[in-house]
Amino acid sequence: MRQEDERQTGLLTWLAAAIDPHSGIPVSVQLQQAFERAIDRGVLRPGDTLPTIRTLAAHLRLAPNTVSKAYASLQRSGRTENRAGAGTSVLGRGALTDDLTELRTLLGALRLSGVSAAEAHAVVDDVWHEPATSRRVQ
Repeated sequence: MRQEDERQTGLLTWLAAAIDPHSGIPVSVQLQQAFERAIDRGVLRPGDTLPTIRTLAAHLRLAPNTVSKAYASLQRSGRTENRAGAGTSVLGRGALTDDLTELRTLLGALRLSGVSAAEAHAVVDDVWHEPATSRRVQ
């Protein structure tokens, strides 16, 4: 358990360094992005449990609602799952793979309905270059 405590402490320190209250970006978005980077870089691995909302809020001196917003965004984007009594944990790439399979199926249907590759690329480019906070992920 000591190693897990050390990992949590390291994560809390890393997250604290990632937050810039003067950046103009909402702190909840900065926190979400910091978690996404941690997941992408392997700092957080599938199955890892995130600190509780209250623990993280206290450590970063944030309102619990700010942390809750970041956690909700991570869950909506398929990066984490919340389980009653077990907290919030990092999901594996399985959810992402399922989403990509669904996207492939949708693109195939669009092609069959007459949408050109250029039109599909234009939509993907538009979505890809939108600010992350403006995308609605369900």
